[in-house]
Amino acid sequence: MSQSSQFKAMEEYFQSLLDESASAANKPVQVATAPSSVPSAKPTMEKPRQAELEQLLAKVPATQRLVSTPATVAAPVVVKAPPSPPPVVWQNIQTEREFQALFFSVAGITFGVPLTELGGIHQLGKLNSLFGKPAWFAGVMTQRDRQLNVVDTGRWIMPDKAATTDYQYLIMLGESAWGLACHELLGTEWLNREQIKWRDKAGKRPWLAGMVKDKMCALLHVRELLTLLKQGVNIDGV
Repeated sequence: MSQSSQFKAMEEYFQSLLDESASAANKPVQVATAPSSVPSAKPTMEKPRQAELEQLLAKVPATQRLVSTPATVAAPVVVKAPPSPPPVVWQNIQTEREFQALFFSVAGITFGVPLTELGGIHQLGKLNSLFGKPAWFAGVMTQRDRQLNVVDTGRWIMPDKAATTDYQYLIMLGESAWGLACHELLGTEWLNREQIKWRDKAGKRPWLAGMVKDKMCALLHVRELLTLLKQGVNIDGV
């Protein structure tokens, strides 16, 4: 068989592969045979043709379908801020219908404190000053191995007033280590709640629970007063 006949046979063979249906994939392929004038061509050319076909197929790389996977975008993590604490509502002191109060004076001004809010009374002794404290901080007094913070009360309520040195007593506030220096103890009295003009809101004086009507003096709100002292501010909040 001539070389042109071989190429023609190969072309017909590939064309038959392309024309096959899927259901006929396993059926034998009818390859064009050589003319009857050359009866010996078929057996001599079958194996070389098959070998050549296998070589051609081996050179064709297997194709792969690349499926692009969309990138997974993580959902943004939303961090919720913790809820703001509710505003602290000012509440006045709670007393019995009748209660006792201690009265004392500072630079001629009278104050009262319910006995339930009183931590004790001490004779004022030697004071040790500390650096970096507000002007109204008189110093620290040692009492039975306890360190007591002494407030120059006159200077706390009147910031422009000069420091006072003739205090006699220390009025302790609740269970704290804070005490108000005073000049004179005026004793205790029973009070009826109706004798007090109570405040219903903090205003600019949260430490003031109310006014004792017949004495025209301030009744202290000890818890609020301690808050101001611990913050290092005076009667004006500065």
